[in-house]
Amino acid sequence: MKKQSIRSLILTSIFAAIISVLAPITIPVGTVPITLSLFAVFLCGSLLPTAQAVMATIVYITLGAIGLPVFSSYTGGFSVLTGVTGGFIWAYPLMAFSISLSVKIFKKRCALSLFTGICIAIIICYTLGTFWFCYLTGNSLTTGITACVLPFIVPDVIKAVAAASLALGLDRFYVINKKLT
Repeated sequence: MKKQSIRSLILTSIFAAIISVLAPITIPVGTVPITLSLFAVFLCGSLLPTAQAVMATIVYITLGAIGLPVFSSYTGGFSVLTGVTGGFIWAYPLMAFSISLSVKIFKKRCALSLFTGICIAIIICYTLGTFWFCYLTGNSLTTGITACVLPFIVPDVIKAVAAASLALGLDRFYVINKKLT
């Protein structure tokens, strides 16, 4: 196997593990809890190439689907993916894709490329998650937005800023070390 392929597999696995470790950490605030999963997905999309970022989130979803307790509050199983929060989880590959693609389009990892990609990712997450929530619960879109979007805007902005800052810091560190090797 080529050195680059092994590195790619390792990084993808590491980020699937990071998402799996952070996602179960929750703050209950109603039907949809605040978790660190979005922070992990933001970080994944910010640091990995597009295919690897998407694959890391798919690996995470697969681990949860087969029953490992990697979803919020240490739950697992396919029933979580078909439950009221499932739409948010299904959005993760698209979110990671949008962030990583933004970095690729801008041709560099910078505050603007990360901000653009993360904003698109948040819109994707809120849209898929809210529509899925409304579909399953029979609630109106207004109720869905009230339950699934409004309480999360400030926490998600904080997670976005933290993930982008960490990604930019890690990128600088990696670039410095890459020049040394």
